[in-house]
Amino acid sequence: MKKLILAAFAASGLMLSSAASAGMMYINVGTNDYDLARLHPVLADADFRTGNFRELSYNFLWATSVYQQVGGVLTGTFFDTNNSATLLALGIPLAGITVPNLSENGTVNLRHPDCSLLAGECDIDALSPLVPPLASNNEGFLQSWDMQLLYTFNGILTATGPKFTGGQIDFIFNDFANPINNRTVLTATVVGSKIDLANLDIFFDVTYAETGFLWVENSKGVFVDAAAGIPDGKFVRLALNTNVSPPIPTPTSLGVIGNNAIRQSSLNGGFSASIPVPEPMSVTLLGLGLLGMGAAGRRLRRTAKSA
Repeated sequence: MKKLILAAFAASGLMLSSAASAGMMYINVGTNDYDLARLHPVLADADFRTGNFRELSYNFLWATSVYQQVGGVLTGTFFDTNNSATLLALGIPLAGITVPNLSENGTVNLRHPDCSLLAGECDIDALSPLVPPLASNNEGFLQSWDMQLLYTFNGILTATGPKFTGGQIDFIFNDFANPINNRTVLTATVVGSKIDLANLDIFFDVTYAETGFLWVENSKGVFVDAAAGIPDGKFVRLALNTNVSPPIPTPTSLGVIGNNAIRQSSLNGGFSASIPVPEPMSVTLLGLGLLGMGAAGRRLRRTAKSA
């Protein structure tokens, strides 16, 4: 009986689904230097943290989707990336390339993302609704620093669109004045996705966070360091909301290089954050299950004694 109870506790992680609404966030950059270097230094304050915001947003993110194809037919597996090393390995040079489309009735231009500050095809553009405007409590965001994204996601193309099954995204701190401070401050691992027409949500666990950088509001209104729960597997959950139109690529939009059919597009979207908590019903069901096993154990002991 003891083994049954221990097994139930081991399985409880599977029974307890996570329910949490998105909370507010703030970023602590660890120094006042970025605030003093902003375009509006008169707005600099004495602390190192931004005001609260609800979403890490981007516009015009250059995205590449790579589908496997055989004889002009997509096999169903694909991956998304903005990693230049991966694009080079696929046969897309830094200067770009023009290739036949999957329909063989036209061509498609393929290129790398432009991650320069001016083009901004790799970065977070807003701490919504805090920034814009720039004249806010933002510790110099978009003026002395920003964050760039580097990702590779794996998935399967279904009848309704993409289903993401794995991969990760890195959030890289970018110091405009001193690149020696550039570093990965967050890593989020894909745990699932859902799509409704062209509306796509991808869900992540934050599996790495620089201590003290990102703070997320929990269900009690308390801000928690995103790094705090990682050693115990209590991950902050990120939800990316974006649009993929059309969800299933058309043959004319796919450029062919070998067995790869490649679609590129400019996307808008944003990441919200939450701290998952067990659903009350799941906790109740687990408790009832344990009570039931306890009753069964007592019956077995009584039966054994009477025998």
